[in-house]
Amino acid sequence: MVVAAADIGILEVSTPDCVANDFDGEIVALNLSSGVYWSLRDLAAALWRDVTSGHNPVAIADRLAQINSNLAHESHLIIANLVNAGLLRPCGTSPVALEGSETVARAEAGEIAFSVESYEDMKDLILADPVHDTEEHLGWPVIRNDNGVGA
Repeated sequence: MVVAAADIGILEVSTPDCVANDFDGEIVALNLSSGVYWSLRDLAAALWRDVTSGHNPVAIADRLAQINSNLAHESHLIIANLVNAGLLRPCGTSPVALEGSETVARAEAGEIAFSVESYEDMKDLILADPVHDTEEHLGWPVIRNDNGVGA
């Protein structure tokens, strides 16, 4: 199901299928089901921190639109992509006041860069199950191909 940012309320990290950490301001989020990991820097990292802290992403975008309409558009796209990638999901908590938004504060200070990258280069390694991927005649570990047979 593809979700538009305007259809989303308050968000949370999609545990247990997603894990995320903040490494000196860069958010690295990994979808354990797909094996795809994401790097969020600059305003994108601030946006992640805001929405996972209970800020309403639509309210953030509305405030960003008053600063720069491109920022609002990009924030909508990023949130929709993160939800569609299975990293964030809607939750039923009440929103946090917008006054504490890091994204808005940084945009008001003139920052305009949302840096978002996704990677699939380690997908096979992340999805591998070395404890269970064994075949007596092939040894251990056996990485399965699309047909379920050891490669």
